[in-house]
Amino acid sequence: MNKLNYRLLIVDDKPDSLVYILMSLKELPFINDEIKIVQNPVEALEYLKENEVDILILDMDLGDADIDGIKLARLIPNPPVMVACSAYSEYVFKANEAGIYTYFSKKISFNALKSKMENVIDMVDRKLERQSRDVKSLTIKNLNNEMIEIEVDQIYYAQVDDYIIDILLEEDIYQFRGSLRDLQANLPSAMFSRPRINTLVNLAKVDLVRPGELYFKKPRNGCSISLTRSYKENFRYQYEVYKQNNK
Repeated sequence: MNKLNYRLLIVDDKPDSLVYILMSLKELPFINDEIKIVQNPVEALEYLKENEVDILILDMDLGDADIDGIKLARLIPNPPVMVACSAYSEYVFKANEAGIYTYFSKKISFNALKSKMENVIDMVDRKLERQSRDVKSLTIKNLNNEMIEIEVDQIYYAQVDDYIIDILLEEDIYQFRGSLRDLQANLPSAMFSRPRINTLVNLAKVDLVRPGELYFKKPRNGCSISLTRSYKENFRYQYEVYKQNNK
């Protein structure tokens, strides 16, 4: 597995129907304990803009006459690995056409769910490996509508506030509009990780990781960033893997 645990978002208009599924998912050691549940497509799209999501579990009937799980799946740019979870099996073929990887019933047995989710994790890992391609530079439009080329290995970290992203290099800072999730999707996944929800760090620029914060190499060695509880385990794991692979 490429991560210590994997982050889930569930979209279901009837969260009370998820009690058994949630209990089962939380028994799986490779699933992050903080499973986010939203009840409508708008909430889902907003959440996906900034949050790191590895697996998106979609109910097929969202109680909306205009949009169901299939239509929602097609609206998501650069979606995470998607799974259909529904009481209605007639959605299975359409779900596959919409890019949804697999399907399971809300009444699935624990062992069958475990097997399904292990396959889903394999798919997430393959997606991350494709994302770890050798990207050398990014071309972005800054707040003045100027096209800027940024060398990936010069990035120290990026932070987002109200859809304005600051990318910090050794000395320079570039700003542009966008989501941290989209930025992360265009960077090598093995090289960048989040220590907290609004920050993306280049692991090659990290000098030291302590229980609650990280420190950068020169010339930003006077700068530290705190690690939040829900992200720090994965961050520390990915940092150790990065160090092992880049000795």
